Amino acid sequence: MQKTGPSLAGVTLVDKVEKKRYYVLRDTEGYPLTTTGVNTMQANQSISVFAQFPAPPTTVRQVDIQFPLMPTATIEIS
Repeated sequence: MQKTGPSLAGVTLVDKVEKKRYYVLRDTEGYPLTTTGVNTMQANQSISVFAQFPAPPTTVRQVDIQFPLMPTATIEIS
């Protein structure tokens, strides 16, 4: 696996119903398909980020997104 430097490669989606975890996709060279160069954030600061995951089955309506060292949040899929 390639070193990515600061990135969101550790973000996962969790389908609690099917008990499946989805990891950030990687390109053919092993680099994550996600925002890179993220270092630190200050309180009340916001940044735009992206992470590409495999598509869950069409029956999945909710997933939890988990960022390392942060609380889990639930996402509605439409």
